[in-house]
Amino acid sequence: MNVEEKIREQRTNEAIQKNFMGQQGKIYLIAKFLGSPITKQTDSESMLPWDYLPEENNEILVLGEDSTSYDIGYFFDGLQRGLNMEIFCNDYEGTIKLKWEGYTYYEEESNALLRYYPYPPLEKIVDSLYGVVEQKIQHQYQELRKKEIKQAPELEKSELERLRDKWGNII
Repeated sequence: MNVEEKIREQRTNEAIQKNFMGQQGKIYLIAKFLGSPITKQTDSESMLPWDYLPEENNEILVLGEDSTSYDIGYFFDGLQRGLNMEIFCNDYEGTIKLKWEGYTYYEEESNALLRYYPYPPLEKIVDSLYGVVEQKIQHQYQELRKKEIKQAPELEKSELERLRDKWGNII
């Protein structure tokens, strides 16, 4: 094992301990919950990207009615929070990249760590942002739970009616 492989293994262990790696890691979840989706739009006949500019006639390609769009990942721009930070997550390519002040500090592809530069001030910011994400997840969970509790009597009644229709008066 050469030196770079040993360093990669050590940094991978560090990133796992700090919960940075993968789609359940802090970096990905920050982009998902505090960022915006990255949407790809294509024409289903040719599968050309939305921003494709044909060389001929220099005309912009207009998508027809059969065009499709789908989310391929998430992007977090920290400028709205006063941070010079960007996070790109591309689910299609399986990449996660964190840039701080123009430099890439963290990068992974298909759950393999490509780059990780431990920098405590940045990690403190990531932990702080993840705290906001946890609050947002908790709030969404509570809202979903309230909705489920509200719908439970209706579901119970409809299920009871379905059983009566199928099996007759059972109670």
